[in-house]
Amino acid sequence: MKAQKLSREYIQIKDDNGKVIGYGFNQSWLSNTDLKGLSNQGCGMISAIDCALYLSNKASICQTDYIQLCKNFSSTIVFTKLFTREFFGKLSIGILPFQICNYLNSLKPIQMKAKWNGIHGHRNMLSTMEEMLSNNIPVIWGLYRYNRRITLYSYDSINDTYKATASTNSHYVNAIAIIHNDTQIHNTMIKVLSWGQIFYIDYDEYLAYVGNSIISKFCSNIVVIDSVC
Repeated sequence: MKAQKLSREYIQIKDDNGKVIGYGFNQSWLSNTDLKGLSNQGCGMISAIDCALYLSNKASICQTDYIQLCKNFSSTIVFTKLFTREFFGKLSIGILPFQICNYLNSLKPIQMKAKWNGIHGHRNMLSTMEEMLSNNIPVIWGLYRYNRRITLYSYDSINDTYKATASTNSHYVNAIAIIHNDTQIHNTMIKVLSWGQIFYIDYDEYLAYVGNSIISKFCSNIVVIDSVC
């Protein structure tokens, strides 16, 4: 097994008593706040804030302080409230890549250059992800294919197996490691954070999921962060 991963632990979310309740934020925690709309449609915002906290060398943050960061994002990043407003049930635009990049590029004192990789498709996406991880930069990864879902796995370390535990679509996750296994199945697994939990995505299954769709080549892609200082 060969792995490329971040050099330190991911951001921990703690409750008011200091107990760790998640690795990265869970957007459903916003359901009882005045940002209720973002509890369903705010995954892009969460990915952006998680990434920013990691790059600012934050090891942990309390849930209350994180919610304030969500409020700051919602009030300062253009169209956040409009794009996350739900129409006809759960139909909404959601957070778009340009909003994520605008947020990251506006941060102080961190300075970074973030851009959406969609125009380049998936040809070199895996190697770009590995390069970012080697530079200790989490990878914001958008998952999209019309009317399809991709499987999320959990890892059983005792039996060294992966178990399908969830599925998703139209969702952002943050990749924190790429694992190459010397096996016939699941030989390239991407370790990701979503909803405050650890999951794994089979990269071959991901390529099958996006297929030859031109829309998915652009919309299902990554935020490339070239430099951080």
